[in-house]
Amino acid sequence: MRIITPFVVLLLCGTASAASELDRSAQQAKLDAACQQAQQQLVEQGKQQRIDACIKEGGKTDKCQQEFANFGQREGNKRPDLNNLPPCQQADAYRKSYRQ
Repeated sequence: MRIITPFVVLLLCGTASAASELDRSAQQAKLDAACQQAQQQLVEQGKQQRIDACIKEGGKTDKCQQEFANFGQREGNKRPDLNNLPPCQQADAYRKSYRQ
């Protein structure tokens, strides 16, 4: 019969904890990537809608594309709020669940 020393138990717990932390980091990265992709998609859709509306109102394609080229980017100190998308809410909830 083998006797497990406290050191071995701590070593095993530390290894499991490190693996768990890596899993958690990988999951957070996956959720963050999904959020970023959803944000980019929303920005591109909004940009295209505005370009299409501009062209429909009689604007030239090049001029309309130029006018909305920076759509969705930071304006001064104001940053667009895109965190209300479901993938972003999931990523935020997962991040907060670890901190509690």
